[in-house]
Amino acid sequence: MKLGEIFRFEITYQSRRVSTWLYVAVLAGLTFHMAREAYVDNARSGGYFFNAPFVIAVVTLFGSLMGLLVPAALSGDVAARDVQTRMYPLVYTTPVGRAAYLGGRFLAAFALTALILLAVPVGLLLAVFVPGPEPELIGPFRPAVYLAAYLVLALPSAFVTSALLFSMAALSRRAMASYLGGVLLFVATLLSWQFVAVQLGMWELAKLLDPFGFTTMAELSKVWTPVEKNTRLIGLEGSLLVNRLLWLGIAVGALALTHLRFRFAHHTPRARGSRGAGRRGAEGVVVARRAPIAVPRVRRAFGARTHARQTLAFAWESFREIVTSWGGLVLAVLTVLLVLSGPELMEHIGVPLYPTTERITAIIGVSGEPVWAIVPLLIVYYAGELVWREREVGLSEITDAAPVPDWAPLLGKLLGLALVLAALQALMMAAAMLVQVLLGYHDFEVGVYVRILFGLQLADYLLFALLALVVHVLVDNKWIGHLVLLIAYALEAFAQALGIEHSLLVYGSDPGWEYSDMRGFGPFLGPWLWFKLYWGAWALLLAVAARLLWVRGRERGPGWRLHLARRRLTRPAAGAAVVAVGLILTLGGFVFYNTNLLNEHRTASDRVARRADYERRYGRYEGIPQPRITGTRLHVEIHPRRREAEIRGTYLLVNRSAVAIDSVHLATASKVKTGAVRFDRPATRVLADEELGHRIYALERPLRPGDSLRLSFVVHFRPRGFPDRGID
Repeated sequence: MKLGEIFRFEITYQSRRVSTWLYVAVLAGLTFHMAREAYVDNARSGGYFFNAPFVIAVVTLFGSLMGLLVPAALSGDVAARDVQTRMYPLVYTTPVGRAAYLGGRFLAAFALTALILLAVPVGLLLAVFVPGPEPELIGPFRPAVYLAAYLVLALPSAFVTSALLFSMAALSRRAMASYLGGVLLFVATLLSWQFVAVQLGMWELAKLLDPFGFTTMAELSKVWTPVEKNTRLIGLEGSLLVNRLLWLGIAVGALALTHLRFRFAHHTPRARGSRGAGRRGAEGVVVARRAPIAVPRVRRAFGARTHARQTLAFAWESFREIVTSWGGLVLAVLTVLLVLSGPELMEHIGVPLYPTTERITAIIGVSGEPVWAIVPLLIVYYAGELVWREREVGLSEITDAAPVPDWAPLLGKLLGLALVLAALQALMMAAAMLVQVLLGYHDFEVGVYVRILFGLQLADYLLFALLALVVHVLVDNKWIGHLVLLIAYALEAFAQALGIEHSLLVYGSDPGWEYSDMRGFGPFLGPWLWFKLYWGAWALLLAVAARLLWVRGRERGPGWRLHLARRRLTRPAAGAAVVAVGLILTLGGFVFYNTNLLNEHRTASDRVARRADYERRYGRYEGIPQPRITGTRLHVEIHPRRREAEIRGTYLLVNRSAVAIDSVHLATASKVKTGAVRFDRPATRVLADEELGHRIYALERPLRPGDSLRLSFVVHFRPRGFPDRGID
């Protein structure tokens, strides 16, 4: 069998899979939305075209990073499929050489990855030519711009990632090793860009360590002028050329190492010794000694206590499997190392800061970078391993035949994943305290760490962990499950940029929270809790769906799974679903009442329309003479427990213009109640637009140049419920 035959077989096999074309559609859609939602605003404010060469290059890089799942899936599958499908005893005995076997499969993975990454320029072209952006933001169409970005940035990244991930999967004989490699490449990019370059200031080193070239583009964004961004093509020169050559060399070296180390052989674990267990034959086969077998009588019990023990057994086995695996260990160590980078962040404009718990938790909290970006990737990896573990090792038929209820494996795996996340939070807390010790700070606020890491943050992680398990159960395809979860993660992280602005529509979201040494958590915990209860109800409903559709047995078609779901819909399951739906409607209604009725919810388009309406109505008053504030007297009453404030004030207004002023225009804030407004001379209110916050008062006697008047007012702030964003 020649290299070309293996290449054609892999191309044909992968092109017939639905997941391959799903990658294309998703990557094109994400590129389109990212370009339209994010870079249109940059073009408006940055002085360069929406389709400038620099923008095309940056979006192409982001597309390559978002497409990391593609080489992870393709390279992992082509490198380890024979082993994981138990076909390698037949394949390894065919007359094929290592070069043809490995080369054909790798070239197929690389060719398909390069083909799928063509979705990035397709998405960019759609973003330009689909009506939407203003015509003045779109520059001339230059095909060379798209071709240069693809050949210089996307194609070398595809080769590097395909080679490294293929090598990891081929040598470990596990497809998930390529996914682990993808996460490591993502972490390397993040560390090079955010830590080595931005924090340490070692830009030249960071540009070499970055496998995708993000650091180089970040530097160009600072030094190129808008004219250069509009005209210059991204070429292989300078630091980018050195970066490409370095990583291409690493990729070729990894392929060469794979060719040297790969063997067409059956690998078996080493025997732990033969003493007391048996003796070895001439060929090293362990021969058991003859001994009578005593089978004890076991009392059968299938009650609640047994089911609880079975669930705990699943939990402990899942926990042990993750924490003792190389993938889990490497990713956990990387997460802790990112926390230990905290000392470099404890300064502001060169001034060192005290490493208080408030500042440390801002680094490792949900909004902290870069830990926030890595833990969800850990969850995606762990969830896929747990759901597919029995099937990948060929033990699913045995475990499925065990007298275990359908919900026990799902609940046990969730508990095991929760234990892993709790252990990871404990490692983060220990690393954070170590950072404080290294910086000479010893005032440890353990209670604050516990409330943030094991309360606020762990709740978010558990919601996402349950979603990850449910998606893998419902999709019943490991790689498509990973793709769906990465899309869900991207939607959660970039929902507002994609036009999804209400937290009721984004799974696991909330109004946000803050902690400070002065006020603690302030008013954030109440709204946060209501949102989490709402999403907890959704999680319960998802768990019921996963329990009904849990894969058990050889039959896995949609029709058979729905038939099993109807049989599994017992009274307890139906009752749990009814309770979940009731909680969703009740809690969701309460949150909606607070965020949309007691408080006004405005989308980005609403705010733009409001500004446009204000300009249409009152733009004609722009530039008219108005008195200036030259003196202020305020009496402020603050009620922290009720979060109320009342301000009674007086402004001294002076006409500094050369003409008389016959009317005064006032702007009122939307979130406060503006009471009586009085002048020290007769005035009549001729306009009161409370919706747009504009008032006009006509003075009975015009204010002459150099003359003054006093304006007295009362404003009262009293929050009603809680808003969707921006809790005051």
